[in-house]
Amino acid sequence: MIHLIQFLKCIKMVKSRYESLVSLGIRNSIQSNSEIKRIKLFNTFCYCWYTTAVILLLNYLTKTPILYLNVVVHFVQLVIIILSQYLHSKGKYEIGRFMFAFMLIVNSFVFGNFLKKGQLLEFYLILAPAVSLVLTDNKKINYSIFTVAFLCFAFPNYFFRHYPGINFFGPALTCLFFLYYILVNYFKKENNQIENLLEVERDKVVADKVILEEQKNKLDKLNEFKSHFFVNFSHEIRTPLTLIQGNASRINLKGSTEENQEKINIINNQVTQIQNIINNIIDLSKIDSNEFTIDSKKVALRPFLEKHYLDFKEVFQKKEIQFDLKMTIPDVLVFMDEELMSKSINNLLSNALKFTSKKGAVEILVSLEQDLIITINDTGIGIPEYDLDKVFDRFFQSKNDITKSQGSGIGLSFTQSIVEAHQFKISLTSVANKATSFKITIPKKAIEYGSATTAINNSLIDIVPSKRIYERKCTSFNRSILIVDDNEQMRDYLKDVLEGYQITEAENGQEAIEILQKQTFDIVITDYMMPVLDGEGLVLKIKEQELKTPIIVLTARSDQEGKLNMLRLGIDGYLNKPFIEEELHLMIKKSLNSLDSLHAFETTLATEEKESLSVFANKFNLELNDLICKHMHSPTFGVEDIALHLNISKSTLNRKTKAILGQTTQELIMEARFQKAKILLFENPYATKKEIAESIGISNATYFFTKLNERFGNLI
Repeated sequence: MIHLIQFLKCIKMVKSRYESLVSLGIRNSIQSNSEIKRIKLFNTFCYCWYTTAVILLLNYLTKTPILYLNVVVHFVQLVIIILSQYLHSKGKYEIGRFMFAFMLIVNSFVFGNFLKKGQLLEFYLILAPAVSLVLTDNKKINYSIFTVAFLCFAFPNYFFRHYPGINFFGPALTCLFFLYYILVNYFKKENNQIENLLEVERDKVVADKVILEEQKNKLDKLNEFKSHFFVNFSHEIRTPLTLIQGNASRINLKGSTEENQEKINIINNQVTQIQNIINNIIDLSKIDSNEFTIDSKKVALRPFLEKHYLDFKEVFQKKEIQFDLKMTIPDVLVFMDEELMSKSINNLLSNALKFTSKKGAVEILVSLEQDLIITINDTGIGIPEYDLDKVFDRFFQSKNDITKSQGSGIGLSFTQSIVEAHQFKISLTSVANKATSFKITIPKKAIEYGSATTAINNSLIDIVPSKRIYERKCTSFNRSILIVDDNEQMRDYLKDVLEGYQITEAENGQEAIEILQKQTFDIVITDYMMPVLDGEGLVLKIKEQELKTPIIVLTARSDQEGKLNMLRLGIDGYLNKPFIEEELHLMIKKSLNSLDSLHAFETTLATEEKESLSVFANKFNLELNDLICKHMHSPTFGVEDIALHLNISKSTLNRKTKAILGQTTQELIMEARFQKAKILLFENPYATKKEIAESIGISNATYFFTKLNERFGNLI
């Protein structure tokens, strides 16, 4: 068997070597298949000549007496063939092939008439034109070789009389010579036609492959956009649902009317937000199904824009953004669908609000030249030049720190559909990191001059931004919590839920890091999807700084991948919105107990041991979590396996986990199984306890679910 394998390897090696030899002279991959075949065929002819020449030379040298003249002739011919192949390998194809065909003629002529007379070697001359036809399409070469070969075939016998009874110039042999040439030429043309057809088909296949690849890339991008859309859509829906559920549960019918009314207002605002999201999707479906209709009426432009200005005035002011409405035109009426155009303006202003940072500026500018132009300018983050032509594509979002946590990618597409359905035009100019300008052009035929009662008389309205306060502290408990969420109402709700704790707020992960550099907290509660720096980035930076502050992720993101990514980073809790307040309190209590245990344990450690643990704490935490997540499904997996994998003793492992994470290794394994079981129950509520337990390596399902209910406060 071993010999057979070695033999096959030798065959493979020989085949590879032969392929490299016959490919000598192939210059690049853009040469046609026909040309590549000719190159390989020419090299094959040369190697056949070498083999024949060597055999004949050995034969002549072993004879007595030695035929020196034959040896010299064969040697000279061998040198010339080697030269022709060398020239051919350097790209001198025509010269090399002509030399080869001509040497066939010389060889047949010399041996047929002088060295091997009377052995009918002249008939080898018939091969020379055929070889020339096969190797080249150059008609001058082919006709020259044919003429010389025919003359060398027909006339020498007339002078030398080697064959007195044969007339080489006669009709029979002449016809044979010509017929052979014609047949080879015919089959060559047929072969060329087939080659051309194959080339065309091959080009079609390549073109189709390119098209399929482009379509695949487009589908992949579309799937990416849709996935991003659904993740963000879930975020956009779950956050309002959390606020609705939380505020509804906190309404006290026996409490003050003012407090209850405030909660009801929040609920109404969130219901309106969800309704707007749903309405946008419904409107998009109407566009796709051609049910989208425009109900145009005369609308006074000034009151229309002033209404939008007042609607957005407060939110711009809260974000400390200068917001202006500038109208330097007479009163006009515009033929448009007021409701739909209102959605377009809302989308554009919402984008300006979202992408413009504090101390920035946004303005609505109205001008009248030949056409009426409504421009919305902002000094936001801008759009890269390579994304400008895709901004209005559905589901497309230019990648930046804001779109990864907000938006659906349908707003601008919907806006464009509305504007163009009115026979208006919308255009965009933007400079990355500087400014963006959306321009709606309304043609003169859609405008009518007329007066209208204005809600605000000033044509230039300015807002002086007021400073926003982010921090509120209560001192009922001597415990501090940092809340990180980009939704102001969510932060306000969490402050109410966590009444009694010292609360500090941050709008995103970057703000949170800046705050953590100045002060410490007992717990960090963070959202996952946020602009600038998201929750995952925040957790990574906290771990890099080797802070032992417990982290609870409170998010609208519901996919399992996101949750597992966070758990692998070593967070202390992960809650999906909407959540149950009691569950959050239980999670905070558990995290604080772990933190207290950690601090108590650290007091027993020597200074050197503390420093040693701190150096590799983050790496140890990641490795430990990853190991537990990979093997928790095994019923035999336990502390011993982790200690063996890390090449340390069980006691050392428990000391390190207690010092770094505030829990024993067994507690960490059980917590990972609790979290996994919760995910499985959420994904498949009809699964049996036994199925859930077995999938996470638990044999006693009853005991496990008792502990699971204790862990989550009978919420499972």
